[in-house]
Amino acid sequence: MHLPMKKAGFTLIELLVGLAIVGMIMAALYQVTGQVLAHYTAARQSQEVASPGRSALERMVMFVQESDRILLPDTANPLDKLQVSERLSDQYTNLPHAYVAAGDGLPDGDADANGLIAAGEAEPITFDLDKADPNNWRLVEQIPNYGTSLAGDFQPKKVLCEHVKDFSCKRLSVGRVEISLSLQQGSKTVTLQTTARARWMD
Repeated sequence: MHLPMKKAGFTLIELLVGLAIVGMIMAALYQVTGQVLAHYTAARQSQEVASPGRSALERMVMFVQESDRILLPDTANPLDKLQVSERLSDQYTNLPHAYVAAGDGLPDGDADANGLIAAGEAEPITFDLDKADPNNWRLVEQIPNYGTSLAGDFQPKKVLCEHVKDFSCKRLSVGRVEISLSLQQGSKTVTLQTTARARWMD
């Protein structure tokens, strides 16, 4: 007497349950992957928007730290302008005023090349907003032109960053300023803020 042999395999119900479980796992993985990619894209866009702003803030802080006078802002009221005495640049030889890539070891503001920048020698460097294009405000820098012996002679304005939504500076004390910079590209807005202290001021 022969008994029928049971064949190995999955029933239709087992296959359907398995497919449903695999489908739920794939849907969960798809959702998690989508969230990770969205966060990555947002972080990358924020970084791209913020990068020129960080460079501009670092440059302003560098000049404030070496300054002995903060001309603007002169009160606690915020201004969209920062102006300090320039004591840092070294791109020219001081007496013939010839451009030298490595400088001559003396700050360009040292007009008489005696190794000291007197109160009357340092000229201002200015950071402010260029609002000529209403759709793209630019943060610009204007530095003294040390390639001539003339006082009050300035180089053309240089763009530090574009797509500026807001720029403000506030005087916190005699030698300290707070700098705030907001950049916007499309729907992405990034706000950066820092405090700088002039080391040559009390």
